Amino acid sequence: MYTTENMVARTWVGMGVALAAAGATILTSGCGSSGSDPSHEIAIAAVGPLTGSAADRGKDLDRAARMAVVEVNSTGGVNGRRIHLTVYDDGDEPARARELARQIASTSAVAVLGQVASSAAIAAGEVYKTERIPAITGAASAAGVTKGNDWFFRMLRDVEGQGRFLADYARYRLGARQIAVLREKGTAGERFATALRDRAKTQGIRIAADLEFLPKQAGDPSCTAEIARKLARLPKGTIIVFGTQYSETPEVLRVLRDKLGPFTAMGYSSVATEGLSQQLAKFETDRHAPGYYTEGFIVAAPQLQDVAEYAQTLYASRYRERYGLDPSPEAVRWYESASLIFQAINAKGVTGSDRASEIANSRRGIRDWLASRDRPEAAAAGTAGPIYFDKDHNVQRGISIGLFYEGKLISAPVQFIPVTDPDRVPGWDRLAAGGMVIDAGGTKIVKTPVVYAGIDLNSLDNIDVRASTFAADFFLWFRYLDDSNLDVHEVEFPTAVSGAQLGKEVWHRMQNGFTTSTYHVKGVFHADYEFARFPFDQQTLRIPVQVRNSTSYTLILAYGGAGSRKTEGGASPLASKLWRLRNQLFYRDVVSYQSEAFGDNARGNTQTGIEYNRINAAMTIKRDVFGFAVKNFLPLLCILVAVLVGYSIGPDVINPRISVGVTALLTTSVLYQKLASDLPSVTYIIAMDYVFFAFFAFCVLFLSLSVVTYETNKSKKQQMTALLNRGGAALTFLSLLGVLAFVWVRFWGQAA
Repeated sequence: MYTTENMVARTWVGMGVALAAAGATILTSGCGSSGSDPSHEIAIAAVGPLTGSAADRGKDLDRAARMAVVEVNSTGGVNGRRIHLTVYDDGDEPARARELARQIASTSAVAVLGQVASSAAIAAGEVYKTERIPAITGAASAAGVTKGNDWFFRMLRDVEGQGRFLADYARYRLGARQIAVLREKGTAGERFATALRDRAKTQGIRIAADLEFLPKQAGDPSCTAEIARKLARLPKGTIIVFGTQYSETPEVLRVLRDKLGPFTAMGYSSVATEGLSQQLAKFETDRHAPGYYTEGFIVAAPQLQDVAEYAQTLYASRYRERYGLDPSPEAVRWYESASLIFQAINAKGVTGSDRASEIANSRRGIRDWLASRDRPEAAAAGTAGPIYFDKDHNVQRGISIGLFYEGKLISAPVQFIPVTDPDRVPGWDRLAAGGMVIDAGGTKIVKTPVVYAGIDLNSLDNIDVRASTFAADFFLWFRYLDDSNLDVHEVEFPTAVSGAQLGKEVWHRMQNGFTTSTYHVKGVFHADYEFARFPFDQQTLRIPVQVRNSTSYTLILAYGGAGSRKTEGGASPLASKLWRLRNQLFYRDVVSYQSEAFGDNARGNTQTGIEYNRINAAMTIKRDVFGFAVKNFLPLLCILVAVLVGYSIGPDVINPRISVGVTALLTTSVLYQKLASDLPSVTYIIAMDYVFFAFFAFCVLFLSLSVVTYETNKSKKQQMTALLNRGGAALTFLSLLGVLAFVWVRFWGQAA
């Protein structure tokens, strides 16, 4: 016999079963199957020095590769297959690298990330070429790694090109008259220093010293002392070129700084990392300023954080959150390398089959896809920008000039931008007339000043999603060379709706050839809000800053204090109680305006573009879901209780049951309309819609069953009536749990 107690008991049992099923579903979909059959995974390998003197660089590879694999697997893998990564330790030893390459070739790995040292890469590369397995390096910089090897690709320029580029910088920026060269025999550093030395000779720079030594001698105090004695005899102002590997540079640099005092030094991409300063920090005493040993060290830097764009800055934020430290430039390139392999796997439809013929076809397909990224139009997406290769498989990206300043690696205050076609550079004649263009051995180069800028946020408020605006109060500062001719009155905020004027300068200082000025800015800015996950949404509020009438050839904006700040749970400049500030990202971007040769069709269908540099503050905020739930879900909970209580009303009492159902339906409609009125019109279904659709369905189901059970009760079908009532209540509970599980998996869980 049907009773209310029976119904409640059965309902709670059904609710428990549904909760268990929903929990199992969520856990299964969220965790994946790390122990799945390897035949359903796609294998890749990573090889680097996890031990030895270059272990720090190997750890960069290990961390970046693992992070890339975890992230891609968390989104379902590639082609529906999980990526399986195996990491090998070659200790930067050529013989070991060669042995491991053969071992990897015998596995089902379809591609390799590695190696770090050029000597190890060249040794392993011979095997990769013979066994036909594609490899990408984010560190090995000797030309011989990729030149003549169709199966090896490099995510940076080779060291010879870096050496020639820095020789031009020494001549035309630093006014060098003589240099001293240190060459570590048999290494990429020697190739770099030799290329720089030979180029310097053609520029009329005198080679005051050319000293070579073996890697093992770098740690020999008598050897480094002898080098220091020879260099001490040279005139002050002599630039010292470090053709030394990362692992040997700290000891040599420390000895020379202690013996010679401050001097200008140059190095290649191997030492373009703040890890160099960190290694030397332990030798600094109270007499030394932070970064004393690396101060003024100039390096060829493929990636610099202060000119990183949004994707790279966001990656750095995730890396920092995962590992508790900033990614080195090499870590960025290793992550890009892994992502590039994933793109190739996806494009070629690799499935991870363990059949020998399929493995060979997959390797060939990945290699061919990488080789086809050979021009800008075919470039692959990269964290630090588009990726495409030259004929020797070197990535085609410009070389930035990095400078160590107070232990940090930043953009040098003047950058060199090579130009292949002056006709495509806006304002070329004006640049040439202003002395900004040099001719370095037939190559045209634009000397472009860098302006360091920063945004210190005071407050965010008036977040108006209907008007697509927000208000911000912040300090904006600039630091630039005195002769940069920066006109702060040209600074503008392209997304400003009102206010946002520099106004009065609040701080000013001129020191060591640099001017620093700070301004207080208040304004209302436009924002593009996205509501697909409402009310579990996160929004990104951006404040871009640019200099009017400047292009990427006349001015480079670099963000001072680049990176991110995680503010969730700490002091927050966000005034609204409805939102929480999750983090702040500060980055630089380049906005390009394209035109059909700006009206000049004399050269045919040619695209000409003007690029503007901007710095940006991006504040990610997330809605206070708990506060929202209390305000909006409590009425829905009351409606749910009313509907469930309605099922306990006798089926023969039709009017009260209909009243409960209609009232619940109307109340849900009113709440839905009120919620919709708080948002702008959107043409897509949001997360909250699913909850309300479910409640509409509950109300309609209750009304329908009220009518049906009334009729069955009149027909004396008591068993059917009781079954329908119990089924309606149970179905309401089960449906609610299903909707909540769906919303969690698709919206809330991903936003958490």
